[in-house]
Amino acid sequence: MGGTVAYSRLIVLVLLFEVFITALIVAGYYYGFSVYPYVSSSSSVSLIEAGAAGWETRTESFHAKLPLYMPSLQDLKAGYTSLQRGEPLWGAASVLVSAAVLVLQSFVRGMFLGGVRGWVVDRRVAPFWANGRRYFSEMLAWSIIQFLAGVLMLFLSAVFFPLGLLLLVVMMIYSITPYFMVLQDVTLGDALAKAPGMFRRYFGAMLPLALIAMLCTFAISLTRMMPAPYGYAVPLLLHSSIGTLLIVALMFTLASNLKKDGDSIPKLQPVVTSHNRLIAIIHVLLIPTLVAGGVYASSGKHLTLFDSVRKPTYEGIMSRSNFSDVFYASEQRYTAYEWRSEDYKLDMKLPELGNGRQPDELRGIADIVWEIDEEVRTTSGNTTSIWVEPMKRKSRILYRLVRHGSNDGSVYYSSDNGYAAILPGDEKPREPLFVRIFVDGNGENVFVLKYSARLESSALNRVSADGRFLIPGTSPLNPMDVHSYWFAKHHEPDAIFDMLAAKNLESYMPTLNRSQIALAVALQEGDGRMVVDLLDMLQKHEIQVKSPDWDAEEWTAQLRDLYKGAEVGTLLQYLTKAGEQFGYAELQDFESSNEAVDVFRMDVPFPNGNILITYSLSKEDGLMKSITLVA
Repeated sequence: MGGTVAYSRLIVLVLLFEVFITALIVAGYYYGFSVYPYVSSSSSVSLIEAGAAGWETRTESFHAKLPLYMPSLQDLKAGYTSLQRGEPLWGAASVLVSAAVLVLQSFVRGMFLGGVRGWVVDRRVAPFWANGRRYFSEMLAWSIIQFLAGVLMLFLSAVFFPLGLLLLVVMMIYSITPYFMVLQDVTLGDALAKAPGMFRRYFGAMLPLALIAMLCTFAISLTRMMPAPYGYAVPLLLHSSIGTLLIVALMFTLASNLKKDGDSIPKLQPVVTSHNRLIAIIHVLLIPTLVAGGVYASSGKHLTLFDSVRKPTYEGIMSRSNFSDVFYASEQRYTAYEWRSEDYKLDMKLPELGNGRQPDELRGIADIVWEIDEEVRTTSGNTTSIWVEPMKRKSRILYRLVRHGSNDGSVYYSSDNGYAAILPGDEKPREPLFVRIFVDGNGENVFVLKYSARLESSALNRVSADGRFLIPGTSPLNPMDVHSYWFAKHHEPDAIFDMLAAKNLESYMPTLNRSQIALAVALQEGDGRMVVDLLDMLQKHEIQVKSPDWDAEEWTAQLRDLYKGAEVGTLLQYLTKAGEQFGYAELQDFESSNEAVDVFRMDVPFPNGNILITYSLSKEDGLMKSITLVA
């Protein structure tokens, strides 16, 4: 009974600390701090972490390691949350929280190793609190040494990599120091003095255990690839239980060899805790309870407990880019959108912005109704059909937006040290999704960008120079998987045209090839500046241009008049033609063609009329010779 109680208590202690770290990491995404070294995606962090790593080998698909001092998901490089990972943050809050975690970790390690010692040496269920106090100062000093060694290792690796590797070997030799502090109840200085000799002496005895431990952690690390929440729960449960046994085995190996060599292992007389059957049952029941608590914390749902404010509703429209005709014609320099106007909604609480009221951060939980691409399966006899279909779903988004400057004021991003993530719910996306949020400085426009986690986001995070609009570019890989939702109290046609004009400041036509397509798109989008720029480019290349003699403002006014009176849904249907493939029919005019040129006609439709583009192409080289616009 005593062994069962001791073992289950150790597992419970490990789970308590891991669940605490999980909740703290997710809270850091929301409140704006990072918990080091429990962050990833940074090579510097990984190197600092290596100072405390112990004996480890790893690839991107698996990890094998001998856990030291106390099992941790960090040993497996397993994620502490299924949410979208945030950027590592530096600042006073991160330093203070990480320092506090280092102190707490030192205390908990003393509790854990003291509990292992009580089981191995004293055959007692040792009191955790007493052991934590007994070994705290020495464990804290050792943790600081590890951290400083990691920083030094980072520096040496940057200067000359073999020096960093040498320091890693040195730290591995001294890695058994805390075990001697606990086993022989000596100071850190005495344990450091003994560690190299003891490591050489007992290396042969520890090597088989190290190999077994690495094999175990290798097998456990494979479970990280399980779908959420099992990719968190299964490694947590297995590693906390098996890792504890491995550390107990290491402590037993060291204790046995010390006794064999005649070294003293003092008998401590702690207050023995009760270990009746009821206590043992409670400890066993706590294990699945804590794992479930960890899953709940890793999902971020614990933060929704404080989300009780009333949120105003914003109406939404959705745009997405595609491999459109203008995208190919412009050598991927011109982005155009397809639009949809469905019952998209966003419930989001924003403070009063503008008039000098601009906080540094906005944070909260938003409720959004949007489309999620989900797999649909049907079975008929021995045949199973699978296809992807957009489903209307309601999701919750955890966000922290950081204020940045623009030409005309402030804007708020979830990128650039901010954060946004979809909280797990009823949706079942066919692949992991990332999300970004942008709010203009007045709080009038909210953009939510949803895209596949496998896509590179640098081309997507474009914001207009005036800070009013999110204007994502076209992803070179599956652009249809990138959806931009635009939410506002009311969508006005003028704002949509302004957004397209701002988008076109980032677009251009680098070639004359199929420039009539870019001209049609600019006309369709009501962007007089782009129309004038394209016509000027054609004239500079000695192409005969016939069009109304209007400047950019006049073109803009005339084009927008062609949409006058149209509702937003109708407006978007026409604008969608600009972002489609084969959106404009190019019909050859055989009567006007001759031996030298082929003449084509192309209509650009509007709610209140159309514009006819007529152009001629040389039969000899296919180059444009003339173009005529009839409004």
